[in-house]
Amino acid sequence: MFESDFNSRIVITCSIAVFLGILYWNLRSNSSIEKSKRKNPSNKSNGGCEQKSETNKTNLHETTSNDDCEEKIQTNLNETINKDCDDNLQIQVKKKTSEINVETKLNIPKLKWVKVGRVEELYYYPLKSGRGKTITECKFTEYGISVEDEGLLTLRDRMFMVYNEETFKFQTARHYPTMILVSLSAVDQYKVKLEAVGMPSVVFRVPEKSEKSSAAIACSMWFGEPVKCIDCGPEPAEWLSRFLTGTNSGLRLGYSMPDRREITKGTWERFAKVFNTMRDEDSGLFSDLTSYMLMTSKSLDNLNERLETPVPTLQFRPNIVVSNDEPFVEDNWEWIKIGDRAIIRNVKPCPRCKMTRIDPETGNVAKEEPLKTLYSFRKQTDPAKIALDGPAPLMGIYCGLYITGRVKLKDDVFVHLPEDTENFKLSNGQEVEI
Repeated sequence: MFESDFNSRIVITCSIAVFLGILYWNLRSNSSIEKSKRKNPSNKSNGGCEQKSETNKTNLHETTSNDDCEEKIQTNLNETINKDCDDNLQIQVKKKTSEINVETKLNIPKLKWVKVGRVEELYYYPLKSGRGKTITECKFTEYGISVEDEGLLTLRDRMFMVYNEETFKFQTARHYPTMILVSLSAVDQYKVKLEAVGMPSVVFRVPEKSEKSSAAIACSMWFGEPVKCIDCGPEPAEWLSRFLTGTNSGLRLGYSMPDRREITKGTWERFAKVFNTMRDEDSGLFSDLTSYMLMTSKSLDNLNERLETPVPTLQFRPNIVVSNDEPFVEDNWEWIKIGDRAIIRNVKPCPRCKMTRIDPETGNVAKEEPLKTLYSFRKQTDPAKIALDGPAPLMGIYCGLYITGRVKLKDDVFVHLPEDTENFKLSNGQEVEI
């Protein structure tokens, strides 16, 4: 019995010792943690700070009593907060900058306007050298005419171009006259369609913007001018090759990139020295030179009166046709206002090439050459300009955009009335000053 009591006391004593040991260890641990917190106040709970950060993302003006969290939030705001909104803001700013870019660089003088006519016809050519499309309304942008239809891809003048897959040189109806019969139109927000008589149409997706930087093709235009495009893939390439060459390869279709062409340097620099109003901003996407070509209805009427077989407007491929009273007065127009806002400026006369021989309805070369008749009374006379354009006859004017705006049929057309108007043909009109 004595032995049993002794064993019980040992068990109780050991249990108490173990309990006291555990209690002592816990007290030591808590003491160490508190000392660590006092030594490193910045190690406060990040969870609370993150929670406050989320609150501040919702309300940027909300204050917090925790100085450390507030400092961290401000740093995050300057660097990474709400990245999606920041990216969207950059896109919007870039878009807005693009829209006003032309205007912010200008030093337009005070202009005194006189009405000279109205917009009689409007055309644009989504495919360079392709079929021209008649439109009733459009937007004048820095990259040329833009046509926006709800639910459809926005098409711009000369935004697609055919090029040779071996030489990467641009190809036009000068090389393949039936190209003038190829129509390009939007199907939805992402796809376009190529059509031509006698050919099944082909629908393809326009390359995404994200592909542009990695898939750019270096091509060349007039005088070797370098331009970049995005190849549209095998389907339109095969379709164009079959229609234009009778084979399944050889031609490709390029989609324009929003890069600014430099027409005042390189191969075009000699033109800029002679035609001193030429600017890089005047160039279109894949236009021969500038983004707009204007002519008057009376100029075409005057030519047709001299031809056995009159030619349609599209044979001269203008963007804007102005109804007026006198032929060829557009040569003397410098500043031109169309509608309520859009302003373009005369850059140089348009020298006409053998494209004017191609019937826009059949793709056949016209029996009578308008060039020959036009040359008889509209040939270039300035030696410096002949050295650039050759002996080509003149018809219409190349223009560059200065102020964007919406333009529609029947809009009034005004030109600037210079102080010295002696021997200056404007056509009849009422003077308007703005």
